[in-house]
Amino acid sequence: MLQSIEDLKGIPQLIHEVEAQRGELAEKIQGHNSPGDDLLDDFDMLDAQLAKAAADVVQARSTADVKALKEKYGNLAILEQLDSLFTREETKQAQKHALVKVQNIYDSMAAQQEANSAQLELWHEDIKQALAEVDPDLGAQSGVYVRFTALLTQEAAVLSEELKTLLLNANWDATQFSVVDAVATEHLRDLSNRLYRLWQLQLPEPDSNSIWNFECIANNFKIKFIYHFNNQAVQEPQSVEMYFKFLDKYLDQNLFKCVDIFQDPSSSSSMTQELVHQQFINHILNPIREKVSSTLLKNPEISSDQDLKTLIALISQIFIIDNALIKKHLYYGHGLIAMIPKSILDTWHQFEIEASISQFQKIIKSPLEKSGVDFCKLLQNLYAYFEPFFHIDFDELMDYKIKITNRIFMGLPNRYRENLLAVKDDQATSYTDEAQFKQTLWKLNNLELIMSLLKDLETKLTFIQITNYVNIATSSDYSTVLSDVLDSYEDTVIAVKDSVIHRIKKMLNMSLRNYFKLNEWALVTSEPHQCSAELIAPLSLSNRLIGTMDSFDLKPHTTLSVKNEVLNIIIHYMLDYVVNLNKFSEMGFVQLQLDYNALKETLSFPHVSIPQNAEEGAFLESLKVLELRYKRSQTNKQFLSKSYIDRREFSAFRDYLQIKYSTDSELANAMYRLI
Repeated sequence: MLQSIEDLKGIPQLIHEVEAQRGELAEKIQGHNSPGDDLLDDFDMLDAQLAKAAADVVQARSTADVKALKEKYGNLAILEQLDSLFTREETKQAQKHALVKVQNIYDSMAAQQEANSAQLELWHEDIKQALAEVDPDLGAQSGVYVRFTALLTQEAAVLSEELKTLLLNANWDATQFSVVDAVATEHLRDLSNRLYRLWQLQLPEPDSNSIWNFECIANNFKIKFIYHFNNQAVQEPQSVEMYFKFLDKYLDQNLFKCVDIFQDPSSSSSMTQELVHQQFINHILNPIREKVSSTLLKNPEISSDQDLKTLIALISQIFIIDNALIKKHLYYGHGLIAMIPKSILDTWHQFEIEASISQFQKIIKSPLEKSGVDFCKLLQNLYAYFEPFFHIDFDELMDYKIKITNRIFMGLPNRYRENLLAVKDDQATSYTDEAQFKQTLWKLNNLELIMSLLKDLETKLTFIQITNYVNIATSSDYSTVLSDVLDSYEDTVIAVKDSVIHRIKKMLNMSLRNYFKLNEWALVTSEPHQCSAELIAPLSLSNRLIGTMDSFDLKPHTTLSVKNEVLNIIIHYMLDYVVNLNKFSEMGFVQLQLDYNALKETLSFPHVSIPQNAEEGAFLESLKVLELRYKRSQTNKQFLSKSYIDRREFSAFRDYLQIKYSTDSELANAMYRLI
């Protein structure tokens, strides 16, 4: 196998050995009979081809030659080896050539004590070209970067000092400075652009954390900030708040003025309006960053509860400041939050979770009448508190956003629901049925209250963004991260609403027992003007129950659903225990209708209609059929015969009485009672 370029010298000897072996083989073949002649011819042809290939290989001197041979002979092992050797050799030659060029550039720079912008730009271009196709580390190894940087920073320092002095003397950030002064503005812009172009020449790449012209532009603010706050350490979160108020006022007065002065409208310039806007804010934040970092975040030991509270308040204030920079000043770079270590964020996160749970535990110990409203207020306050944190677009915060959403805005509602269901309606023997009913209504009220809040929260941009992130990260398709919580609440609302209906049914059943025992309906002869005496207590009970329910702030569709179900219960009671078990005189039948209407009236439907629902429609139609007993006519007789009823063809009868809701079975049952 070929290991180096020197191995190529052995190829002629290899060819000589192949030719010798070929001669021996030819002599052996000549000893065979004539059928071997064709084989010999084939071998001669192959031998000629091999000789030609070997000669071509010997002539190869570069990767380009090898590439041509591969196209002619295919990917032979010898060609692969040659290709690898030539590639390494050409790389070494390129590096040697680059080093020579770099050394020449270095010698040129070493001979200079200083350099102007034009010369620096030429050197920069030469260095970049020399190292473009080789290892960029050669720049650092050769010392050319160091020398170039020394000359570059020397020239930049001169321009920086000139620009800082000019900016201070011009008082560009004072109210009396006018952007209309074209000469002064143009001079400031020109110096800034020149310094920015020097910053761009840094090798191997410019330092984006420190842009030289913007450091100069921010210098006026830095001096004013130090003057105001030099002796003040960040001992309280109010300190950071004071810093921001100072910064906020400064930006209000100077941000757009800065953009007007330093943006370069020429198409060839990189000094765009957006760049000036963002980097001006970024650089005037540096004094505040230094204050916060040096006084608190640099030494994050927490030795007391007060230290912890101060730390938490400080971080919360930083969230507020960064959020204000986004919303008010449209700053999208890294604010103060970017400087907070993960360990500090972990401490903040753990504290906030524990504090939220502590408040929650106090709430669930309070009565149902209070806990629902208090828990909603807690969730609302927590969202308002975390909103500045949620609105900061910083990748390192996403994990904390998901954890807080999970533990607080998903976890606490689930825990409240579970705790609410664990409260037994009949936990005390002293509870009356109505008291238990009211407690169940409080459960329903609180569930709906919290569910409404969760539905409002799921529309917030914060949770929409978290939902999108979770869906992408987990290949899921959640409509919202709160969907599981909302689903469980909806199921629980249905279950508790059914419990409300069950309690009303139970109490009405007991209250109506004396009414169900009435058996003198057929003896009533005078026209009634009020409900039966036995119905007074049930009516009073129903009024109280429905009045109690209406006093709660339940969803309209919930109360309407309950009332419809209670109406259906009343209808079934009237059918099963009164209508089907008794015979009625005409006035007794009137009394029945009057009693039913009185019961329905206690339900206080917001919009009364006749019928109120399909169940009532069928019930009233049954009463209409039974009323035919008291309206004798020839038409009635043709329908009220056993043969007609048995046929179950009631189309004509339905048209006659305008029947729409009753089934054939219901009609037949009512009609049989008349024959």
